[in-house]
Amino acid sequence: MALHTLDNIKGAILAATPPLGYADTVDPAMPTLETRLCRHRRPSYADTGDRVIIRAMSDLAEPFRQLSTLLHRTRGDWQHTPFACRELPWPELTPALMALDEAQLDALDEDDVAALAFFAPLRPDTVAAHHYRLPELERAADYATPRWSNGIPGRKWAQIKDFAANITAEHPILEWCAGKGHLGRLLAQQAASSVTSLEWNADLCRQGEQLAEQLTLDHHFVCADALSADAARLFRPEQQALALHACGELHLRFLRHAAAAGTRRLALSPCCYHLIDGERYRPLSTAGRQQDLQLDRQSLRLPLQQQVTGGERVRRLRHIELSWRLAFDELQQQLTGSRRYLPLPSFPKRLLSGDFAGFARWACEQKALPVPDDIDSTRWLQRAEARRLLVKRIELVRHRYRYLLELWLLLDRALYLEEKGYRVTLGTFTAESNTPRRYLLQASRS
Repeated sequence: MALHTLDNIKGAILAATPPLGYADTVDPAMPTLETRLCRHRRPSYADTGDRVIIRAMSDLAEPFRQLSTLLHRTRGDWQHTPFACRELPWPELTPALMALDEAQLDALDEDDVAALAFFAPLRPDTVAAHHYRLPELERAADYATPRWSNGIPGRKWAQIKDFAANITAEHPILEWCAGKGHLGRLLAQQAASSVTSLEWNADLCRQGEQLAEQLTLDHHFVCADALSADAARLFRPEQQALALHACGELHLRFLRHAAAAGTRRLALSPCCYHLIDGERYRPLSTAGRQQDLQLDRQSLRLPLQQQVTGGERVRRLRHIELSWRLAFDELQQQLTGSRRYLPLPSFPKRLLSGDFAGFARWACEQKALPVPDDIDSTRWLQRAEARRLLVKRIELVRHRYRYLLELWLLLDRALYLEEKGYRVTLGTFTAESNTPRRYLLQASRS
């Protein structure tokens, strides 16, 4: 496959591929979703034809089953650990992937439209499933910054404003995992609602309370651990509970507590699906348990690997980090005599501003390994070179399942709330340029 530029990749495949609708490319054995989905043309996605937009949340079981079937069948694409692989695990994809150099791999991985076009003839069912799109919800009318918002980064402020644009404060508000309570403060100002913000960090609670006093708002803080049993008592029937970017177990508890209390309205934007109790995800809904994908923490991290492009400096740091992690793995295999991949935890990016030898010493200390007196950086970085391209080729395939896995997790949560008697809507509340974690689950009950 002689593809030399990103435009060539798009053009060559799109020229040979008809516009992609669900029925055009999906396995004919899979039933369509005509009664539940409607087509909606979105110019920003024109390269891959009409999208299929999920509109109604009244009957999600069949779409969820179809997505589950696809993900079960393709788990060999998305469940590999790239750093542990020594060769490409897909013989049928190897020629196409090996034809891409590093610049092409990077360009494709940053451009979902081009990547889906590249994989259209190779994984048609997977590409077709990306036409299940969630609708755009309300956005803020403006992003004016009040004086008290000084210090909130622009993208974060846009997320807060857009989230708030979807809230009608008909009941007292509970803000879950609130930080300084920026969202609750904004809603207390806009709707004159009573707001209770739960936050475990005492310093953040103190700062939030001081701002509420200065602005004379009905906004109060509860300094407590959201994972404690006492936190459940904060949920009440006549209430609206909100959680903006609550991580893993925190937002699972949020949903369970709210459903148990019969809380009238919920709004949740989930994040960090892998931060859960236990090593595997336990689906919330009955359908989820029946179609259980057996997601471990590594698989739950996959949706989070989508990032807002941060420019050349961010790309350079990602390149260095990948190379150094792989080089350290080569070093630790010699030190331990084991061929098993040894993962490293997340670390401050300032570690990448030094040299590899310093990074390797830090990594050895993290893993309680003997620190070599002399670290031959050139040797280990050279050994990491070939593995870096292998990892990028594997990730190019795995990353095409980021959205599909996240959609599965979102639908599991939506189905759970439907089982508990809620009417549920699901969509995107802010621009992707603000954050990839832009999904909003809203539920109400009479």
